[in-house]
Amino acid sequence: MTESQGTAYVAAALTLQGYALSEDAVRDVREQFARIAQIAEAFVELPLPAALESAAVFRA
Repeated sequence: MTESQGTAYVAAALTLQGYALSEDAVRDVREQFARIAQIAEAFVELPLPAALESAAVFRA
């Protein structure tokens, strides 16, 4: 996703949720999502051990 596509996505998502932020605030939100994505990339590539237990699922 390019920077302009990301900014457009964030602006649209904020609008759908009823937020009216300035262009600077939308850009700040986009920058925070970019930082989160960079942090997540470090973990996505790590192998998961086969013995890792999945979380329990509770259904009513």
